[in-house]
Amino acid sequence: MHASGKKLNLIATCTPGLEELTVKELEEKFGLKRIEVLHKGCVEFLGNIEDVFKLNYFGKTIHRVVVLLAKQKGVENLESIYKICKSVDYSAYISKEQSFAVKTKRFGEHDFTSMDISAKIGQAVIDSYMQQEGERLKVNLKSPDVRILAELYNDSFWFGLDTTGVSLHKRWYKEGQYITSLRATIAHAMVLLCGLEKSTLLSDPMCGTGTIGIEAYHFLSGMPNINREFAFEKFKWIDLQGFFKMKEESKPDHFQSKIIASDKNKNALKIARENAERGNAKINFCVYDARDFLVNADVICTDLPYGIRHKHVDIKSLYKKFFKRVEKTSAKKLVVLTADRCLRHIPYLRNYELKKSIRFIYGDLNARMILFERK
Repeated sequence: MHASGKKLNLIATCTPGLEELTVKELEEKFGLKRIEVLHKGCVEFLGNIEDVFKLNYFGKTIHRVVVLLAKQKGVENLESIYKICKSVDYSAYISKEQSFAVKTKRFGEHDFTSMDISAKIGQAVIDSYMQQEGERLKVNLKSPDVRILAELYNDSFWFGLDTTGVSLHKRWYKEGQYITSLRATIAHAMVLLCGLEKSTLLSDPMCGTGTIGIEAYHFLSGMPNINREFAFEKFKWIDLQGFFKMKEESKPDHFQSKIIASDKNKNALKIARENAERGNAKINFCVYDARDFLVNADVICTDLPYGIRHKHVDIKSLYKKFFKRVEKTSAKKLVVLTADRCLRHIPYLRNYELKKSIRFIYGDLNARMILFERK
């Protein structure tokens, strides 16, 4: 059984480009130190098994937590990957009766595919286990007991044990989806830029299905990632009592918030209310067109339209009217999400100065998260 305080090399994956906000969460919320960005969408740090529990249960900007087994730079071919992976003693992590699978992501130009890498790692795991234990491990691609994750980023390779399972960006409350539903981990990263306190009056004037407001409430209330299982719950080498105790002692603060979420689309608002109810988020919803009215909030945080899904929307006119309304408020901070292609439509703001502009990848979109503060 793994000692609870023993140090582990851990990796957290996140939205590519938003690593600095994930580092902010890991440092401020979890007290982790010396966090290194391995590459876009991936950070590494030292922790222990309690950190694995906490990060999975309470982490909001991360997608997965991985126990790192090995990493190496200068990897150019499949044989190098095989040697790295065969050198690990898997009997410490996988029991004889358990099955495993490998999933690989590959970035850069190589003369082999991600599937080739997965096959080579799988063979290395089987060969190593046979050499150590005299048993052939079972492979189960659909529902493995243990899943090994690997990434090859140009010539930089790492692999390890997935402790998460279903990605943390898939929140339990988002049953009601909508065509413009914002990914929860991105919404939470926006919330981190807002500098919220429970007394802060926050407005999302184009709330869609309510993700920003719900994530803001979860940030303030300490809501964990509930109604789901985690991959580490199948690990035979850890004691789960600490996890069960942590869950039992977790008590979110279900306070009445000062979060106002509005939209002109009544169908989207209906879904937003349902999502908030499932998410135990006490938010004030109302029907407003952000071009015509804005709540005079302390902080405005919203996901602007990009003109991709709703091609009939005049983006230039919408941005002009919205930011004109913003100028008339007394909001101390403004956090917006938009696409790079729409940046030219953001007018000069007389009362605000640009504090931060973060470029990141959102699906196939080059996106931008921007923080303005009142002068």
